Amino acid sequence: MRAMSPARYLWDLYRPGMGRWLMAWACLALTWVTGAALLALSGWFIAASALAGLGLLVGLNIFTPSTAIRGLALVKPVTRYIERVVGHAAVLRLLADLRVRLFTIVAGTPAHQWAETLGGERHADLVTRLMRDIDTLDGVPLRVVGPLVAATLTLLASVAAMAHWGSPAMAAVLFLGGATIGIAAFTFAAKGRQRGEALVASRVMLRVAHHEHFSGLAERIAYRKADLGRVRLDCLAAELVRRERDQEQWSLLAEHCVQALVGLWLVAVVAMGVGTLDAPSLALVALMTLGLGEALAGIPGAWWRVGEAEASARRVLALESEARTDLASHGLVSPTGHAARRELVVDGLLTRHQPENALPWTITLLPSRPCVLYGPSGGGKSSLLATLAGELAPLAGRVTLDGLDWMGLSDAHRYARMGFLGQEDNLLDLTVREFLCLGLGSVRDEALHRVLDAVALDVVFRQTGDGLEYRLGPRGARVSGGQARRLQLAALLLRDPDLMILDEPFRGLDAAVMAHLLRTLQPWLEERCCLVVTHAPELLPPAWQRLRWPLVHS
Repeated sequence: MRAMSPARYLWDLYRPGMGRWLMAWACLALTWVTGAALLALSGWFIAASALAGLGLLVGLNIFTPSTAIRGLALVKPVTRYIERVVGHAAVLRLLADLRVRLFTIVAGTPAHQWAETLGGERHADLVTRLMRDIDTLDGVPLRVVGPLVAATLTLLASVAAMAHWGSPAMAAVLFLGGATIGIAAFTFAAKGRQRGEALVASRVMLRVAHHEHFSGLAERIAYRKADLGRVRLDCLAAELVRRERDQEQWSLLAEHCVQALVGLWLVAVVAMGVGTLDAPSLALVALMTLGLGEALAGIPGAWWRVGEAEASARRVLALESEARTDLASHGLVSPTGHAARRELVVDGLLTRHQPENALPWTITLLPSRPCVLYGPSGGGKSSLLATLAGELAPLAGRVTLDGLDWMGLSDAHRYARMGFLGQEDNLLDLTVREFLCLGLGSVRDEALHRVLDAVALDVVFRQTGDGLEYRLGPRGARVSGGQARRLQLAALLLRDPDLMILDEPFRGLDAAVMAHLLRTLQPWLEERCCLVVTHAPELLPPAWQRLRWPLVHS
């Protein structure tokens, strides 16, 4: 299949909101046309009034032009306001859709795949880069396409007005001048496209470096390495400032060139109009030409940003293409139905971060009897769970669920049949309702209250007065560690996985809450293949099988 070009990708991205974009561009064009008309009509009225005052013009109608001037003065801010409201509403909608679309891909891609297909790029680095690319792409319709379309419409309207109130020759000069500016700006942008791509790359590198430096600042200070990181940040910041300064200098130079060309037009129009037009009409066409500067000054900057947009689109397109390729390589049809007897078979599995004398793990997990793994910290329990979840590649062995190659399933199909609670809490700045419904669409409130009650949180959130609308805060800052753990368990209860993988699910809970959870969760867990890692196996039901980890030679 032929690869999609960045231009086609941008078209597909912006096409759903084309109605809103067209309205915003039309309002911007009307704003600039109104501005040029206001300047031209005001010039005509002033010149005509001056001639009437000198007695050189008889019968001047002051009411019609003054009314038109007031009308234009009113229309210009109104259309500008509408353009801002409609355009920014469309941008916010695009921003939300684009973030959901791209971060869904990121969330559904296991860690090992970055190392294999994306050059080892970490999730944090990818998210940081995506944020910058999204910021670049969501501004294209208003900062790139909008000024180009509006400037073109404004130029055509001015050419038509020049042909009516001036002469066809003057209109031709105006049109050729506008075409000259467009061609020069396009040539300028083509030469600066690489600079635009390099600028986007510099911004991404600085943002990633900031994240790395401040996320590990405590360790850097402890080992007296903070100065090295600061020096690197200074170098990257200086490089970014240099590129931005170069871009601004070129943009400023281009804008001054545009204004200089507009000035040349003005001289040419006045020279052609002397002797053929009366003084008010000459003032009208001269000031209308001067008013085009507002519309045409933004063309070079808009063309310049095309390079930045293409660079961002190329990276985002590569990410989405990789996700589509991954789905296609594993097949788009998920296994039909679940087997009546769910069975997870682990055969000779060896995982990372185990002792050198570790034994391969072979076990068959059946519903009704979850397996409890316990052992000292650092023994590789969390790595084992991450391997079974598909986040880490196994060193050896095979895993099957209902006879299907578990590791060979596509990520989407494997995650659909699995509930995985990792060791770290992962909460977002969402409401309780939004967090529980992630990936599920619309869920009835009764179901949400039921799972919250199962983990002893329903009363807690009702007492806040917000209930399901209670906001969790950045990284779950507005809930305790135990509440965060239980909220994630509630999210798993809304799903129907075949396999449950739980890493310290009851960490940070007191005895009463843990007893409540075991009483409500035990029947549900025993309906599935379940693997639980804990440091307190004695607190779990005695009927569940126990296994000390890691398995080593005695």
